[in-house]
Amino acid sequence: MSTEYQALHAAVARLLPVAADGSRRPAERDASRTYWEVGRLLNEHLTGRATYGQRAIARLAADLNLGPRTLYRARKVQQRLSVAHAALPGLTWSHCRLLVTIDDDDARRRLTTRAAAAGWSVRKLQEQLNDTPAAVPPSLPRVGTYRIVTIETATEQVLGFDLGFGVRRPLVLPGKPGKKTRRLLRELAPGDAVERTIDAKGRPALRRVWGKLESRLYVHNVTSLRPVAVATLHVSLDLGFDVIQECRMRLRSPAKHLSRSVLEKVVPATSLPVVARSVRLPRQQGYAVDLFQPTDPDDPASPAQHLNALWALAAGS
Repeated sequence: MSTEYQALHAAVARLLPVAADGSRRPAERDASRTYWEVGRLLNEHLTGRATYGQRAIARLAADLNLGPRTLYRARKVQQRLSVAHAALPGLTWSHCRLLVTIDDDDARRRLTTRAAAAGWSVRKLQEQLNDTPAAVPPSLPRVGTYRIVTIETATEQVLGFDLGFGVRRPLVLPGKPGKKTRRLLRELAPGDAVERTIDAKGRPALRRVWGKLESRLYVHNVTSLRPVAVATLHVSLDLGFDVIQECRMRLRSPAKHLSRSVLEKVVPATSLPVVARSVRLPRQQGYAVDLFQPTDPDDPASPAQHLNALWALAAGS
């Protein structure tokens, strides 16, 4: 561990001490200012060092039991909101996360001041942003969340990962996981959900996922796209665990009526990386998909372009 990383780790840990429940979440009333300071430390330490920055954030998140996305968001809040704005009474961390999705500096400052002065709830702020949809790009779905299921073998029942598309793999990780992950593997039960990640030592790791899972399951990296029919693509997906799935998928709204000729123009012009979030259609009609492309491939927390909407807009122009 380098002296430089040790100093960063110690500084961030001081800002986010361990609470009684083992978490490192600051009190909601202090979260905006605290995370702004975390972002300042990260930006001072990592700006201009993209590759090292990704490694350092992954390691810091693992060491402090935080989500990497929280640290990326802290960096963006510090870059886009002044410390005075982040500390305005009535503005929570949830408010700040929404406000920094506004690209225009003047519009962001005006709305920040207005939200604080009017005492808007997070829902009210979201409604205001929804009036101008372009101001709030969608978040890039996270790859690597799996539900735990039971797999029937010829002789027994074992636990496994549900990769989607009817593909399941035994509850085994490649390499040698660390002690925390080995313990979690012993504790998992059918219906649980986990995110596959890497720990600070570069070993395969898992972490539990709580709450609503619908938007996180069946999200995969795309390896290739090819138009085959109206609003239909042949898609190659990396399901994880060295599994590539080939399938035909229908584009979801607003791209569900795009002609093949339109797709043959827009799809080849779309570069990877692309992330797919798929759903099974009723009555064995196959699968439908939303496709997303990060605006900054080096930043997992960057806003995303919803390709279904982008392609539909291009078709109408």
